[in-house]
Amino acid sequence: MVFSKKAGQHAASAGVTIRQRFEYWGLRVAGYLVLWFPHRCLVWFAKPIGSIAYLMDSKGRRVSMQNLDAAFGETITRSEKKRIAESAYQNFARTMFELFWSPNLTRKIVNKTFRTEGLVEGAALAPTIFVTTHFSNFEWLGQNVPFFHGPGIVVAQKLKNPLLGRYFDSLRGCTGNTIIPQERAIARMLKHLKSGGYFCAVVDLNLDPDEASVIIDEFSGLKTCVTQMHAALAIHTGARVVPSECRPQPDGTYRMIYHKPLEFPPDATPAEIAQQCWDVLEPGIREAPECWLWSYKHWRFKPSGGKTERYPDYANTAKRFDDALLK
Repeated sequence: MVFSKKAGQHAASAGVTIRQRFEYWGLRVAGYLVLWFPHRCLVWFAKPIGSIAYLMDSKGRRVSMQNLDAAFGETITRSEKKRIAESAYQNFARTMFELFWSPNLTRKIVNKTFRTEGLVEGAALAPTIFVTTHFSNFEWLGQNVPFFHGPGIVVAQKLKNPLLGRYFDSLRGCTGNTIIPQERAIARMLKHLKSGGYFCAVVDLNLDPDEASVIIDEFSGLKTCVTQMHAALAIHTGARVVPSECRPQPDGTYRMIYHKPLEFPPDATPAEIAQQCWDVLEPGIREAPECWLWSYKHWRFKPSGGKTERYPDYANTAKRFDDALLK
């Protein structure tokens, strides 16, 4: 995720299928209805909707359980893993409801709903890269920053349905952020950082080893390829890297935690910086695992040799992954 006053700059909808149009209008109607509910209702709605999605998504359930087995092994029971997996669906449903509700966000609502830690309104902000994972409401982490430091950039992942892409861009940009597509994003972000700006990025998506990725270690031994974009830009521009996380509270509010900027030597590699980011954010996932996106295939590759029994069944070996491990 990254932040313009012009949102939704995607290609025209030529070639969009009838199914995609139905998906778009169905989501728009749902989003319009969500706007009329008080925020506290979204938390109530998310639980049954998330549970229904969990029951209907057999593939996602299977991936969730394999991921939980890989991350925690026998340290937690199978029934607890099922509870975490279902709760993760509920959390993601809440995140989507709240994204639809985002046009209602005002400074008054933000002050009431968010307890922001680590951002000071009006303080000079050096070039900064805020990084987070798909944990709790990662969407609102980025939408919160403009209330303290003005608009930034959000990098949007391209969706198969371009109409949905435009709609989500408009929601993500409703607090002032500029939405830019992944294609040719590096040049835009480089210029933005050099001018003293900031952007926010989700950094736990799994990439192919042939892409601009680095390998990091997760959950004490699980190797995975993640983006090096934030790390490479920090090295090139001297921008601060600030790990960030959103923690749900029992009363329906959120703690928005912006950690201290990372400290790393001038000769640090992108892989070392990416690993530092994960090391700051992993404890939050361990503390509240129900908030992470377990239905996503986080470990698509595994080493060809060594102890690989922890990896999920969907993980595959590949020479390019082995070669990347040796770098």
